[in-house]
Amino acid sequence: MGDSVGHWDRDTLVVDVNGFNDQTWLDMAANFHSDQLHVVERYKMINPKTIQYEATLDDPKVYTRPWTMKFPIRAQKAGAEIMEFECIEGERDLQHYVK
Repeated sequence: MGDSVGHWDRDTLVVDVNGFNDQTWLDMAANFHSDQLHVVERYKMINPKTIQYEATLDDPKVYTRPWTMKFPIRAQKAGAEIMEFECIEGERDLQHYVK
């Protein structure tokens, strides 16, 4: 829910995102951001089944300094079910995602 522009930096896809609207939050805890949020995402294949994801968030109205999160995204096992995600206004807790 922002404006994304991507480019390749050798073997890493870099996505620069800004212009977020006020309808988003950062996580399931509904942590917020301001109109100055700037995110730089990096996607890098580290093996045939794993992508290394890294995001640096900079929002001078909310945080004292930029911060980065980094984690692997692994391919699903064959036959694994991928749950559909539906964003429903007002439902912000995990109990709504459990069958």
